[in-house]
Amino acid sequence: MKKTLGKPENWQDFESLCKKLWGEIWQIPNKIKKNGRLGQEQAGVDVYGKPKGENQYWGIQAKGKDDYTNAKLTESEITKEIEKAKTFEPNLAVYIIASSTNKDSKIEKFVRIKDIENQKNGSFEILLFCWEDIVDLIEENPDTYNWYLNGIGQKGRFDFDISFNDLQESLTLNPIFEKTITKYKMTPKSDSELLMESLNSNRLSLDFYQNLLNPFGSNRINKSWVDFELVMENKGSIVLEDWRLIIKFKEGVTRLDNGSPMFPKLSLTEFIDDETKTITYRPIDNNPLIQKDNRYFEISLLPEPNSEKIIFEWELLARDFNKSGNAEIRIEPEYVEKIEYEEVNKQSDLKDDKINISYYVVEKEKKK
Repeated sequence: MKKTLGKPENWQDFESLCKKLWGEIWQIPNKIKKNGRLGQEQAGVDVYGKPKGENQYWGIQAKGKDDYTNAKLTESEITKEIEKAKTFEPNLAVYIIASSTNKDSKIEKFVRIKDIENQKNGSFEILLFCWEDIVDLIEENPDTYNWYLNGIGQKGRFDFDISFNDLQESLTLNPIFEKTITKYKMTPKSDSELLMESLNSNRLSLDFYQNLLNPFGSNRINKSWVDFELVMENKGSIVLEDWRLIIKFKEGVTRLDNGSPMFPKLSLTEFIDDETKTITYRPIDNNPLIQKDNRYFEISLLPEPNSEKIIFEWELLARDFNKSGNAEIRIEPEYVEKIEYEEVNKQSDLKDDKINISYYVVEKEKKK
């Protein structure tokens, strides 16, 4: 497996990582301890504990280096720490040197020789774990892996967020809806005449919406559709690889624009599922998202006529990093008013004006 876990930013975080990791390995997460406090003599031991099933203490020297690229362990440094550890009380059974430096075969050979020499003299066993070894252990211990990936280990490294249009944090959409105001008035018409007029009106409404949904021959356009750009930004200091973004609309959306059954919307990056109100974005050729860069795509949707907001959940899935969140889009409609009259022949049927909000549908402009 490719080792992509970044190193801690400082020696304090590296020491905390060692405590968390070996606490899980030794099965004593609540009994492993850091030795003393900053500035006190520590006898070459930063972290100590008695692993489950053992009767003697084991100690860890956490050699976190500030300059991770060029830092190296030296033989004299190792010898010095071993001699210090011999003064730790009570005596140690095992002494672990955990280092944030990369593996070095010469240093590993030196530690093996020192280990045999030390045990022949009746002292503790010596083990060396360099950064690549520690990454292996992190990946084998799920509690530490999750803690490190989402905690101090990646602080300021992985980060991702979404925004709208020109990197705006908030968005307000202004769909056009039709506001129909129905007014009631008295008429001398009979009940049968009013019934026939109502049936004819309903038939016309049915034809109207059937034509609207028909991709062929329809001469009407729904002007209530709105669109916006969703921006995806890598705000961290590590490249995002093997990534995709999943968006699920939870409230305020009637339809997502995925084309029609005869002419579906084709895209190399977005998969739209109108039934579940979900959009999945995948970059072309699985291209990574580098630091401080962004991608965007357009979303076209039909808001619910009486909704004041659109709510959706988003989830980023990437190699070594996941993040999720919620977002809200405000809806402030513009209205085209239409007044209708409904005739009644009984005084008791007179009502206050009725207001209905619906999609604003217009005739297509005829080509000249």
